[in-house]
Amino acid sequence: MSLVVGCASTHSPLVFQSDFGLKDGAVSAMHGVSRSIEPNLGIFNLTHEIPAFSVWEASYRLWQTSPYWPEGTVFVSVVDPGVGTNRKSVVAEAGGRFFVTPDNGSLSHLERHVGVTSVREIDETRYRRPGSEHSHTFHGRDVYAYTGALLASRQIRFKDVGPVLRPKALQTMRLPEVRQEADAIVGAVEILDPQYGNVWTNITREDLKALNAQPGDTLLVSFRMRATPLPKTWQALKIPMARTFADVPTGSELVYWNSLERLSFAVNQGDFAKRYQIQSGPMSLVRISKL
Repeated sequence: MSLVVGCASTHSPLVFQSDFGLKDGAVSAMHGVSRSIEPNLGIFNLTHEIPAFSVWEASYRLWQTSPYWPEGTVFVSVVDPGVGTNRKSVVAEAGGRFFVTPDNGSLSHLERHVGVTSVREIDETRYRRPGSEHSHTFHGRDVYAYTGALLASRQIRFKDVGPVLRPKALQTMRLPEVRQEADAIVGAVEILDPQYGNVWTNITREDLKALNAQPGDTLLVSFRMRATPLPKTWQALKIPMARTFADVPTGSELVYWNSLERLSFAVNQGDFAKRYQIQSGPMSLVRISKL
């Protein structure tokens, strides 16, 4: 998949994310609509491998990636199980960047960690691909790519998009909190690193200070997946904490800080998530204590 198509310094980057995959022409159609608006737009792909219908992962990936793009970048995120219903279509501003997306929780992590400063509802009577009025199942092409390209090419301004909405009125998902117990910390498996099977939690360095754990220490780690009942006792794995993967032998497990400064679990040149059948999401919990 080509990462970028075209570039012009007078335009903002246009970055696409979806759960469409690359098996058919959906992504290409969105790119084509955008290039029809402005042939010289710089078009990039964040990912199109969000699991089908996973608004949770769409939300996480926007937060994970967007801070590394220049201010003014326009993101189009299309994970839209409610396409064609009365859910709103919005453009939100967060961290100086713009996010074109259905109002379905896709902005939850940005709202928590960055802060959504302003929101406008897309006026679909003005900003919709001409001739698509009777199309109800591909707003990614007909509304979001179209509006995103107009913004990125600076043919319209943010204030032109439509009526103002209160950021607090956005649909958001409840993000899990880290809690401390007498001798342990309980957090959530927020996401998986799918290429390698690493397991990323929501536990920060500040959270872990309660255990005074450092590389070289051994931690007791146990998981409770969302589909299983809470065990009466936690059955813990003993896993060393390390700076990086090669600090442990090939095939061995480690606890480490990932690139977002969140506590994570891996197997050196292996797949931790597959080894222990780990799932991600707000109801997938991890409990950590120090040996």
